[in-house]
Parts: sequence; structure tokens; C-alpha cells
Amino acid sequence: MKKLLSKWLLGNIAEKYTTNAPFGKVFETLTEVVKDYDFNVVAVHDLKETFKKKNLPIPNDFEYRIVQICNAEKSHRALTKMSFDMGIMMPKSIIIAQKNGQTSLRFMKMKPWMVGLMFPEINIAPMSKMVMKTITEIVKETIKKVK
Repeated sequence: MKKLLSKWLLGNIAEKYTTNAPFGKVFETLTEVVKDYDFNVVAVHDLKETFKKKNLPIPNDFEYRIVQICNAEKSHRALTKMSFDMGIMMPKSIIIAQKNGQTSLRFMKMKPWMVGLMFPEINIAPMSKMVMKTITEIVKETIKKVK
């Protein structure tokens, strides 16, 4: 019941796209595509390396990177004109993962009304809608370019 209610109310929070393209090619393409949308890669968290350093067991084909991206102008506007609390929504993360020969890209797709409820004192829904549209376009273009 809880799962059904969550799906009905929130929809798919984790948006996912898959491809047969090699992990490295998808990663390189994503880091180039984000620039076309005035975003920059500000950090990459390689969980394969993190797990190796901790001697944790991982499958041979395991790849998992969290790519954090930021549009400085939009972030600046959100923090200086809206609220410092907006920082909890930054930077945006796109995950690149590999499993069973498939490479996937995924990101958290917040509904604008959800973000609006999180910040009731500011009119953030229009900006949220625009950012989610842009992240979706970045991921779709990456998938298109690696085919």
C-alpha cells in the first residue's frame, strides 16, 4: 500500500535511461554535453574506487559514478535572490552506473510542486520545472550521442 501510494503521489522520482554504450564513453559524453547547457561538472564521486579503498567486495563489471553538475548563474540567483536554503538542492547529481553490460544514467526528478512545498515562502516551482527539463534534456542527449 505504501509503495502504491508513493507511486501515485510522487510518480517516478528516479528517472532512468539505459544504453549498451560502454561506461567510459557515456561518462565522457555526459561531461561534454553538460557544457552545452551552461552547466559544469563540479565533482565526480567514483564509488568503485571508494569501495576498493575500503576493501569492499564488488562485481568485476561494477562501475558507479555520481557526477555533480552546477549552473553557476542559476545557483547564484537562487542563493542571492531567493534563499540560502536553496543550497540543499545543489548541485544536481546524475548517476552513471554499469550492470550486466548495460550503462544507465539516472537522476532525481523532483516534481515542481514538491519543491514548492519544500520552500513555501518562495516561488520556486517555475525554476524547478526549468531545471528538471534541462537535466532531462542533458541525459537524453547523452544517450542519443553514444548510440
